[in-house]
Amino acid sequence: RGWDEKVTSFHRLCIVKSLRENLLVPAMRVFVAENLGQEFVVSPALDLRSCFDDSDCATPIIFVLSPGADPTDNVIKLASSLGYADRLHMLSLGQGQGPKAEALIDRARDKGDWVMLQNCHLAASWMTSLEKIQALLDPSTVSRSYRLWLTSMPSKSFPVPVLQAGIKITNEPPKGLRANLTRSFQTITEELFEGNSKPKAFKKLLFALAFFHAVILERRKFGPIGWNIPYEWMDSDFQVSTEQLDMYLNEQPGVPLKTLSYLVAEVNYGGRVTDDKDVRLITAILASFFRHETVEESNYRFSAADMYYAPDASGLGDVRSYIAALPQDEDPIVFGLHSNALITAQINQAKKLLEAVVSVQPQLSAGDGGLAPEEIVSNMV
Repeated sequence: RGWDEKVTSFHRLCIVKSLRENLLVPAMRVFVAENLGQEFVVSPALDLRSCFDDSDCATPIIFVLSPGADPTDNVIKLASSLGYADRLHMLSLGQGQGPKAEALIDRARDKGDWVMLQNCHLAASWMTSLEKIQALLDPSTVSRSYRLWLTSMPSKSFPVPVLQAGIKITNEPPKGLRANLTRSFQTITEELFEGNSKPKAFKKLLFALAFFHAVILERRKFGPIGWNIPYEWMDSDFQVSTEQLDMYLNEQPGVPLKTLSYLVAEVNYGGRVTDDKDVRLITAILASFFRHETVEESNYRFSAADMYYAPDASGLGDVRSYIAALPQDEDPIVFGLHSNALITAQINQAKKLLEAVVSVQPQLSAGDGGLAPEEIVSNMV
């Protein structure tokens, strides 16, 4: 009898845990795919439209934030597609913003507008007022098109009744180079991709920018080897850089790589970087992608790994197909690191995963002052 016939997929998982713990996460991914389906190991795209369709004027839509994820642009795009671009009112909560938020909600309920209150966790003292506002809401007196959008980090101050009555959404940053590239190009429209006056340069540098974005995010999993400080870059950094790339290529006679490199590495992304060695590193990483060779050469390779290059793709679908064909687990060489750097990162990921699995198991002993189930889930998020 062959090996596959002697052991089950769970047995193989136990063997990997015992002999090669650093490979436990990829092994668990295979286990889930075999038993539940491939769709459970691939991060799905955020379908905000379906969440909106499930809501009504009395049901708030709540984004539970995680580092590196910013839903603001998705809400703006949804509002534009539904004709609410001028009727979406956003307010970042903080000290003294409570009365402004209440006034926005009152006007929006009458006019049928949308209100997005950002960073609710920073307005803990006003959360009781938000709870009262939602508790006293009478759907029969409110415009049916009114919507309340809320964003918050996990916080004990967030009112439980509002949380229970709302639609909860969490959209964590993707893990892996391929997943990051996929997410970046999901936000690129056909109009933007094909609308630049220098199509070849724009398409090549846009892919280079997305690749740079993915690389600096994924280097964080290597700890101090990747970055001295784990910075929280966000999708908005990529979006702003994309807009600048499009604008400068349209307005400048040539390809201003020096200007674009400064804006991306020193301002947009570098504005979050505080360590001087990390500043040098992020500039050097971008310099390896923003090059004349990227634009001029065919399939210019970004690393010693042959599968990573700026594709000579004519359409947006071709780029997405190329990304979909990339390996799910990348070699550290693409990040400029030695292959051994991955071992420590994989072991840490495996231990964190096992701790999470054990922490959510039912506890047989009586309560002894440990964390409540809600606190465990909050810490995991």
